[in-house]
Order: sequence, then structure tokens, then C-alpha cells
Amino acid sequence: MRLGALDGLRGLAAVGVVVLHVWMFVQGDGGRPERTAADVLISQLRLGVPLFFVLSGFLIFRPFAAAALDRRPGPALVPYAMRRIARIVPAYWIAILGAAALLAWVEHPRAISVGQLPSFLLFLQNYDAATLGRVNPPSWTVAVEVSFYVVVPLIGLAAARAVRALPSRARRRVLALVCLAMVVAGAALFSVAKLNEWPKTMVYTLPVQLSAFAAGMLVAVLVHDRRTGVRATLPLAAVGVLLVLADGWWHGQTAGPLILRQLGNDLPATTGFSLLVAAIALGPLPGSQVLARGPLEYLGRISFGLYLWHFPMIYLLRASDRFPTTLLAAICLTLALSLTLAMLSWHLVERPVLERTRGIIARRRRARARVPAVAGD
Repeated sequence: MRLGALDGLRGLAAVGVVVLHVWMFVQGDGGRPERTAADVLISQLRLGVPLFFVLSGFLIFRPFAAAALDRRPGPALVPYAMRRIARIVPAYWIAILGAAALLAWVEHPRAISVGQLPSFLLFLQNYDAATLGRVNPPSWTVAVEVSFYVVVPLIGLAAARAVRALPSRARRRVLALVCLAMVVAGAALFSVAKLNEWPKTMVYTLPVQLSAFAAGMLVAVLVHDRRTGVRATLPLAAVGVLLVLADGWWHGQTAGPLILRQLGNDLPATTGFSLLVAAIALGPLPGSQVLARGPLEYLGRISFGLYLWHFPMIYLLRASDRFPTTLLAAICLTLALSLTLAMLSWHLVERPVLERTRGIIARRRRARARVPAVAGD
């Protein structure tokens, strides 16, 4: 079952990340030391990243969780890999190659050599200080996402084998406890990394960023085959939103040790996003149809392209001295350019590749289904 509201949620998160990055450049250009209430609010749009990870944890692990809970075969690995590659690689490669060419053309300090390009194309840029943060800085999250895609089938297989002999309720409890343990372990590892000032090449890896993915996985386990009404989903969503706001407020404070605001890798916000996803998955949630239809649903579909192209557009505007000095103008211009490229990416690259991949998978499935009949003739 497709949950269109999650597409809209992802789209809003992508716009929030764009606004955050534009704001960072405007702030840097202006050199304003004071922080207004608007600055504090915009700075917390960084929480779009844990939301992305929670959504991925839920959506990618959901079929594996369902298979383990229902004691049936999990998703076939080849079609799974084909779908993940089709969804990420073509659009990502084009964006990376485009950004690399653009930065080389304008002789930007974050440009890379030809020899460094394979690291980005193979999603390995996070593991080398010479490539991390170059060309397209937000791409670090894509590399972490791909790491998650690789390990999910292994987790799903191990989980299915571990709970196969258990009764239904026990299977759900055990899987939920495993996911919860992963949330705690990921948050603890992130805290250790911050306390010990680990380099970003270690922080921007799946183990240290695991808590948000595992939180989404936990939701996938808990909501499987469950539906409820507004009386349950509305409070769940309300508590989730409050936790996200509380996390943003806490991180926006300037008083007290910074390290205390960094511990746990935004665990309150991660919990809040998980509750919101659970509320959407469990049943009718007032307002969720706004996310599932029309402009916001479409925004969710093109959100990957928006995320990939907004930083190159900022670089282009700044290199050509056309980056506005006022925040609103900078946001509008960057969004206009980035959304245009995101739409082109979706309609010319992402959707055609996905449709072709679905066709190949369907033909493979039909061909395999015909084999027993042919053998029996």
C-alpha cells in the first residue's frame, strides 16, 4: 500500500533543506552576528535529514518486516537491487557529473579532480577527508542511504530466521526490541562520536547515523497489519510534532554546553518523526490528504532531484554574482532554478528509468512463472 502523504512529507523536508542552505550562504555573506527568532527557526530545518532517514527506514524495511512477521519469503534480492539502483543511481550520477563540471568551469575551491570522481560515483566520498563535502556537500546523506540499502536485506534475512519459530505476537515483540536496540545503539554511538570529536569521515557513516533509520524500521514492525481511527492517530501525530518542535527549540538555544544539545543525534525529533509516520500509516489522519494529493504529492516525487540540484544552483548563482543578498529573494531564485531541474530530472530521467525497470522486473516474473508450465507440457 502506497502512503502518498509520506511523499508530501518528504517534499516539504527537501524544501526545508534548500531554505536552510540558502540561509547559511546569506548569513555568511552578511556576517550578521545576532540571531533573530527567524534565524533560529530556519536553522532547525536541518531536521529534514533525520526525517529523510526515518522515512527510508520505514519504507525500505517495511516489506522485509512484513515477510518476517507473516512467515513468508522476503523480497527477491535481484528486483530489490534493481529498484534501488534505478531510483538512485541515474539521477545521482547526472547531478554529480553536472556539479563537478560546473565547479571545474568556475574554478570553485570545492571542485574535484578526475581521479576523485569515482569516489562520488561509487558513494564512497564520506570515507575520505579529501572528498567529503566537495562538489555537492548534501550528497553525504545519499552515500549513507545507499549503505542502508545494502544492509537491509541482510537484516531482513537475519530477522526472519530469528523469529521464524515464534508465535505471532512474540515475532513482533522480538523484532521491535531488535529495532529499538538499534535506535539506542546508534544514538549512543553518535554521542560517543561527538564527545570524542570523531572526524566527519566517521560521523557521516551508517553506524553513527543508524538511530533514525532504525526508528523507521521500528515503525514498520509496529504498524504492520494494523489500522486505527482518528482518536488514536491524531494524538500520536500531535505528540510527534511537539517532540520535533522541542528538539528544534533545544538545539536553537545558545546557553549551556553545545555538547549537551548534540547528544543522541536528535533522538527527540527522530522519535517525533517516527510517531508522525506511524500516525499516517495506521489510519486516517486529519490533514494528511493535503500531503497525499496535488502539489505536495508531486513535490515529494521530485524531491530527490530538488535535493541533488539545489547546491549546484547556489554555486552557479554565486559564481555568476547573481546570488541575491536578501533571504527571500535568494530562496525564491534558488527554488525556482532547483525545482526546474528537479522536474526535468523526474520526467526525463527518474520516472522513465523506474518505469523501464518495473517492466523488466515484471517480464522476469512472468518468465519465471511460465517455467513450471512449460516443463510440465
